[in-house]
Amino acid sequence: MKKYISVALTALLTLVMFSCKKEADVAATEAKLPAIQLSSLGYTQTGPFTLVTSASGVVPQTIATVLQLYFGATTTNTAPGRFTLEFIEGTSISATSVVVKTVNFNNWKGADDTSLPDRKPTPLINHSITYTLQPTTYENTQVYGGSIQVKLALLGLSANKTYSVRATAYSADGTKTSVYNQLSFFKTI
Repeated sequence: MKKYISVALTALLTLVMFSCKKEADVAATEAKLPAIQLSSLGYTQTGPFTLVTSASGVVPQTIATVLQLYFGATTTNTAPGRFTLEFIEGTSISATSVVVKTVNFNNWKGADDTSLPDRKPTPLINHSITYTLQPTTYENTQVYGGSIQVKLALLGLSANKTYSVRATAYSADGTKTSVYNQLSFFKTI
């Protein structure tokens, strides 16, 4: 008798577990998502990185590094606005950390504010940012896979130092931000 009761309870439990189809409540989930969120910042190059271009009769030419950064971000019911990178000497970031250089982008696609992209005949692009939208199942959420090119020779950094980076993404109206810190991010030579 116990055997039949056990089989019946197992069958009932199995039926209940697998007969329900659960639908995701997308609207309720979207409401809980942050308006803007940086999720990652990294690079795939091998450091330490060269800061200046040099050549002499004795020293072979070295090329200053163009650091190719990658970032991940999302926006929900908001459009992206400005994007900044702050370079901080040292292995940590605190309220008293001194920013060595800030690179400002007016939006998430294009050149930084020191570049002259409309200069004729040759545009001057110091640093650049772009992104590709990634697939998502949330109607009002955009997922970004981005890249940033930073010319290290233009940042005023010092050789043989370690730098941390603070990235800040802004909404188009400037009311929402997301900050992402990378401590001890890269070393220079």
